[in-house]
Amino acid sequence: MNRREFVHTTVGSFVPALVYGTTQEKRVNSQLQQSQYKDQASFVLENDVVRAEFVAHGARMVSLRDKRLNHEFLFQQSSPKYVRGEYGGLLSPDQAAGYDDMFPTISECFYEDPPWKGIHMPDHGEVWSLDWAVRKEGQALSFTAAGVRLPYRLTRTITLPSANQLRMDYVLENLSDFEMVYLWSAHPILKVEPGCRIVLPEECRQGRTAMSLSGRLGAYGDDFNWPIWTDSKGKRHDLSLLRGPQVQDAEKYFFRNKLVHGWCRLQYPSNGASVNISFPPDELPYLAIVVAENAPGDPRSLILLEPCSAPFDRIDFSKLFTRNSKVAARGVRKWFVTFSLDNKTQS
Repeated sequence: MNRREFVHTTVGSFVPALVYGTTQEKRVNSQLQQSQYKDQASFVLENDVVRAEFVAHGARMVSLRDKRLNHEFLFQQSSPKYVRGEYGGLLSPDQAAGYDDMFPTISECFYEDPPWKGIHMPDHGEVWSLDWAVRKEGQALSFTAAGVRLPYRLTRTITLPSANQLRMDYVLENLSDFEMVYLWSAHPILKVEPGCRIVLPEECRQGRTAMSLSGRLGAYGDDFNWPIWTDSKGKRHDLSLLRGPQVQDAEKYFFRNKLVHGWCRLQYPSNGASVNISFPPDELPYLAIVVAENAPGDPRSLILLEPCSAPFDRIDFSKLFTRNSKVAARGVRKWFVTFSLDNKTQS
């Protein structure tokens, strides 16, 4: 993967309970209302702790905020007007922000299996650049997208199941009489600060490089130890820590072992905020990490924690690693992603 490809590939009362390595708070009433984000109609789902805002384009979550700390987790577009993606086009840095879905591929490629053999799959898939149908169901917000080049329907339903949690439930429907191979990945573009720390479950100890601009992780396909890694020059790195504004680098990597525990976390040193992302490892057994620090072509600093159904970004290539990222003829697959917002001030 070269620099250009990387730039375009890259987000009540207290009751203690352990949920995928985070604390869960007592459920409280939530509110769902219409609003406006930049020049776009938006939908805000919030309670006393969480405020999340969505637009129909890409069903993008444009904001995720911990109201206790006034902490925004997601990168915002810098333009005063919302920058829409164009179907079939590249995901550009000025458009890439917030949270959306990469489906049915990440990197553009050609579908290999009949009856869709030879069909071109666009950059970052289809659904990030489509306008999803929106439906409000009580205090739940539901988005649905229909496939353009493949016959599927993808629905995402968002709720606030507890005071500090936002949950997204997904339903993928195959509308054809043929088995369909796919790749789904979460795409949260997370704001960072120097000293941000990535925390992962114990099975995430050996990574495999997809891209390393500086070369500290070696070349494409090379394996390395995580989080402590000594590079080919003998320099020791703590890969769990964001380095700071003096660095110019960009990296993407996966983990060799399938996940046993479905969670990952990003911690912020300045105010004690953290976001924990949990998911079912039987449906999403792989995890990708993207770290960009003032990279050429996109001088932002950001991290993406990406649970996914298959590794290495392409539905043709990912079949070398897993045969389970598929949906049967007229079949259905379901999974969820939960964002838990924690902070050190909780007691």
